[in-house]
Amino acid sequence: MLPRPGAADLLKMAEQGLQDHVVGTLEGEAKYHTLMALRAIAIAKAELEEGPAADAAALKRIQALYDEPVGDLAAARRRLAADIRARRFEPGSPREVRLLDALTATTATRLRAVNIKYMVRRGRGAESAV
Repeated sequence: MLPRPGAADLLKMAEQGLQDHVVGTLEGEAKYHTLMALRAIAIAKAELEEGPAADAAALKRIQALYDEPVGDLAAARRRLAADIRARRFEPGSPREVRLLDALTATTATRLRAVNIKYMVRRGRGAESAV
């Protein structure tokens, strides 16, 4: 029995088929919607390929802001959001700078996944200006 293709393989095949056999035959709104579908496929592929590593990195950045374990990523994000809302990061403090760096890095990671061209044009990573 042949191995079944995984989700990433299926997305790659769908993307390739649309690019090779469909996009060139379309015009106007139909072409626009097909290109939007191709972009969604590219984002889904990136999420599948990079998602676990990005999530692990995000958890590590949040964990670095605290002296005790923060749990899984969902719990860590809830705690961080609550602490930001409660203004528990003193303005101008080294801890606030670490917070801004963590948020900038996480945002840059997400931005690269959904808008690769923007980050390439900027020629920047996730470093902060703080």
